[in-house]
Amino acid sequence: MSAHLLTASEYNATVQDLLGVTSRPADYFPAVSASEFDANVGVLASLSQVQSEAVFNAARDVVAKAFESPELTARLVTCTPTSDTDDECPKSLVKTLGRHAFRRSLDAEEVDAYMATYHKARQSLEMGHVDAIAHVLRVMLSSPSFFLRIERPGKGNSSFESTALASRLSYLIWGSMPDDELLDIAESGKLDDDAALIAMTDKMLEDPRSQRFVSQFLGQWLGTVRLSSHNVDTSRFPQWTPAVAKAVEAQANDFLSAFVTGTTPWKDLFLAPLPANTVVQPLLASDPATLQRRGFLMLPAFLTLSSHSDRTSPTARAKGVVTSLFCTDMTPPPGVVTELPPQDGPTPKTVRERLEVHRRNPSCAGCHDMLDPLGLSLENFDAVGRYRTLDEGQPIDASGVYEGTPINNVSELLPLLAQDSRLGACAPRKLYSFAMRRSLALDDEPEVTRLASTWNAGTLRELLHQVVISPAFRGHAKETP
Repeated sequence: MSAHLLTASEYNATVQDLLGVTSRPADYFPAVSASEFDANVGVLASLSQVQSEAVFNAARDVVAKAFESPELTARLVTCTPTSDTDDECPKSLVKTLGRHAFRRSLDAEEVDAYMATYHKARQSLEMGHVDAIAHVLRVMLSSPSFFLRIERPGKGNSSFESTALASRLSYLIWGSMPDDELLDIAESGKLDDDAALIAMTDKMLEDPRSQRFVSQFLGQWLGTVRLSSHNVDTSRFPQWTPAVAKAVEAQANDFLSAFVTGTTPWKDLFLAPLPANTVVQPLLASDPATLQRRGFLMLPAFLTLSSHSDRTSPTARAKGVVTSLFCTDMTPPPGVVTELPPQDGPTPKTVRERLEVHRRNPSCAGCHDMLDPLGLSLENFDAVGRYRTLDEGQPIDASGVYEGTPINNVSELLPLLAQDSRLGACAPRKLYSFAMRRSLALDDEPEVTRLASTWNAGTLRELLHQVVISPAFRGHAKETP
């Protein structure tokens, strides 16, 4: 039996979907260290005292918030006992609320225990029916079965119960609890069939909740979730307002959604057109008529996130492509100094001149020979993604030689990047890690290689299909070769 702690975003979404509240209590939970994705904390070994207190207090507060609203109370408490001895109504509520909260049907012992909690609230605590149900719900949300995804042992060759697969699928795509339809299908055994599992995945992607997959998986992988906290020097870039920052993130999510719910293949990531956004438009006002904004690298979101608060960073922009999109390790060798030492003579004016100084260091030249042409090709875009022709009063030179091919600007670079096989090999690694909620191990290499080959940089929807029917995701005790 394994247990995975709900992430902050998953906890918030779950209480919102379960109770109908808008609260975000997990925003104040103790931070949990994870690798790459916030869900990659692996199997939970223990819960600290501080974490335990946080989830207990959150359970108390969100239930109180829900029961302050007559509308939400009516949604949760759907029946009234006909008498003080009528157990049919409270038992049906215990079963329904427990199934939603724990993402599975309660067993007989659990039903009895929560009915005892209900009766104690009615008799010893002298609560009415509604308050007693609220009390039961508080106890449920304080249980590890709520704030942990506990995968209990299954039957046959499955490592866990069928409803655990429903939860895996739901938290992968919706970032929240499965609904009744998904639980019903799981308990019927229909998710054992590949075609049914793929059909359910497609149906879930059509639901508005699938935008959480875009914001959580792609947003964490590609960094767009950091836009709200990214520091921009507004004295230099007054166009960057909270409204523009929000719109820039929305535009990026709309762009990325096309690869998930649309028909745009991942191999077009560098070439697909950008979605229009009227709030973002002022950042594009200086674009020349000959410039065609396309691809992820021309999004103001990417250009801003890969810059410093007051200036661009060609190296950061290039590393963002090579490390994030191509899964290529760019960690400097031990002993290499990445900061420029003080220089004799005139201070370089442009970014290109500063990088040329850096490249004179033999220990730096190898990486910079690869990174600089890519990063410098984007220098016509400032630290918030506006087009420009000057840097510190000097004309910008965006030309270079990328892997042996001369380019004059980023528009000539994009088709070269689109042909790089690393683009199609990287995404399966990222999605498999996100879906399995852990960093990849050596034993995972055959599977991610198979995924990349089968997928062939198609749509992310197609890649999702392959991941959810993989033996490891479905909880098969023995994976097939």
